[in-house]
Amino acid sequence: MTGELSRASGIAEVLHDEYAVVLNLPRIEAQQVPHLFEGSSFEIWARIDGTRDVDAIVDELAEAYGIDAGEIAADVEAFVVALIELGLVSRD
Repeated sequence: MTGELSRASGIAEVLHDEYAVVLNLPRIEAQQVPHLFEGSSFEIWARIDGTRDVDAIVDELAEAYGIDAGEIAADVEAFVVALIELGLVSRD
């Protein structure tokens, strides 16, 4: 799970305190509908800033919510993989 995660270029987003609305402009014809990230998906999205890898995000979330990192690592990785497949995120 190495490599810092960055948002892809061409992303349009509106961030609020508890959710984000994200549109992948380079894939607008295929996507057509914005992605809405709220709850845990928002918490992960908000931490993808080019300085953290999956392990750092898992550690931050585990600490913030008082849970074991091992309990959430696979789910966070799966969500990040989905973001990469959607062209929203890249892993350096």
